Amino acid sequence: MEKIVLKNDNLTVTVLTLGAIVQGINAYGFDLTAGYATEEEYFKDTCYFGGIIGRTANRCGGEQYINNIEYTLPLNENGINHLHGGIQGFNLKRWTVTEQGSDFVTLNYISPDGEEGYPGNLCVYVTYRLVDDSLLISYKATTDKPTWVNLTNHSYFNPFGINNKAGARIGGCLIQIFADRVSVYDDNNRVIGSRSVEGTEFDLRKKDLLYRSYDHNFYLSGDEYEEFCGSKLRKAASVRGSVNIECFTDLPCIQLYCGEFIPENTILADGTVIGAGSALCLETQKEPNLQARSEGILNPDEVYQTATAYRFSKGNIFVAEK
Repeated sequence: MEKIVLKNDNLTVTVLTLGAIVQGINAYGFDLTAGYATEEEYFKDTCYFGGIIGRTANRCGGEQYINNIEYTLPLNENGINHLHGGIQGFNLKRWTVTEQGSDFVTLNYISPDGEEGYPGNLCVYVTYRLVDDSLLISYKATTDKPTWVNLTNHSYFNPFGINNKAGARIGGCLIQIFADRVSVYDDNNRVIGSRSVEGTEFDLRKKDLLYRSYDHNFYLSGDEYEEFCGSKLRKAASVRGSVNIECFTDLPCIQLYCGEFIPENTILADGTVIGAGSALCLETQKEPNLQARSEGILNPDEVYQTATAYRFSKGNIFVAEK
């Protein structure tokens, strides 16, 4: 796998051609994300560390329809759900670098008709670009048959540093999710609707200590926007620690996942050992289970285009070394 290092005065981001994976993000001297040293570890990985998720993020059932044509998607999560694109999603595919500079790289993957049960040849481009103190991720896709598309990046963040010497997990950080609704799930953990966060443990609109684990889809409702290279993006989330992480997107939803299924004694690229609750994901997306609602369909005369940015700043919450 090829390694591409993007760098400016504030950030260093390492991207792999395997899976268009973000192997590492360093901001203000802190290594913030989980990544492996070798290709073999990524192929054994159950966490999707840093990868591009496709063709669709999150969960749905196996039998789905487009224009009354049935497509069978593999049930790769406990034989119950189709998860994150299938048995071998975009996070394990070989991507090609099409353009790069010191602070950006564009990668391409062409997913053939029928891959993981999806119709159509899907041509996908992902660009990682450093913009001052931010990492901007831009997605573009086209197809020759109607197909579902719902791409995201699955980076795991620890705002105290993924390799902090105190062994700090994410429970001590402050978090905000700018969303007024949260998903409702069926017995298979598939999204079937939404409900208000008002008066519940899912109301994270005000900055507060992260005191429990979440693996939930939130519906964004904030009214703060910023522009990144011509893309007007809504502020979706804020995580505060030794480094503050803000997420902006033009997508309607975000999955907050607190890493409860990270296997204990997981060894990262620098030898750091982590486990459950060591890092969290801020996965921007369309509403999950879109296949069941006949939504999220990209047609041959359309272009899928979306963007998400992660902005980093110096924080003031530190942990004592062990």
